Amino acid sequence: MTTKSMRIIVTRPEPECSRWVDAMQAEGLSAVALPLIEIASIPFVFDAKQSYDAFVFVSRSAVEGFFKVVKNEVLQAKRCLVSGLGTRAALIQHGLQEGFIDAPDSHSNQFDSEALWQVAGKRDWQGKHVLVVRGANNLGEQEGRPWLADQLTTAGAVVDFVATYERRLPNLTDAQRALLQATPDKASTSAKQDIWLFSSSQSIEHLKLLVPSRDWKTSRAIATHERIFISAMGAGFGSVTITRPVLADVINVLHKT
Repeated sequence: MTTKSMRIIVTRPEPECSRWVDAMQAEGLSAVALPLIEIASIPFVFDAKQSYDAFVFVSRSAVEGFFKVVKNEVLQAKRCLVSGLGTRAALIQHGLQEGFIDAPDSHSNQFDSEALWQVAGKRDWQGKHVLVVRGANNLGEQEGRPWLADQLTTAGAVVDFVATYERRLPNLTDAQRALLQATPDKASTSAKQDIWLFSSSQSIEHLKLLVPSRDWKTSRAIATHERIFISAMGAGFGSVTITRPVLADVINVLHKT
């Protein structure tokens, strides 16, 4: 199958979803935006008098939501921990110096908490006060893997949490809803074969909620992490490929498909 005969359905939240679609189209790929997670900043309380030694940002959305309430100066000369390159770039855009950011190497096989801890775990965390900035679900409940916070606590740190954004079911356009509702039988009459791109297991959970009766056994997907791969296989996708969560790597895989 050539790249001209397939269509990539990008499920990342906006604005990253449209940015990835544009980049793929510039590479001659057929791609459409179907964001399966909607991001919304939420109000939170930050005690400026509280002195934190370090901050953990779980995503770019965590960074953007944080700085809608907190001034940039709060992070000056503070150690920041991030697992993704996009999150790292967001901090730099807000004025944080690269030397204060712990993140996996850009050539790392994966960008997750485990890869981050290989870097940050070398530091002395005994008695350090750390704030984890993360998201919440549509019920306002904070969510996220506790693994990194557990490592910090075990290393002697005191860890607090705050949610700066909410991950919700998307408010889709009519065109996106029509794309979502298309059945495999209808899709098979098209000259194009869809490939779903998942960068979050929550996207897959939302997909199952939006089209609960859909059979995915003839559908293909690309997952940007092993946990997402497991979620996609669990949802019934017949073929799932794993790649790094880097746009260039995803495009390379698509060109080889």
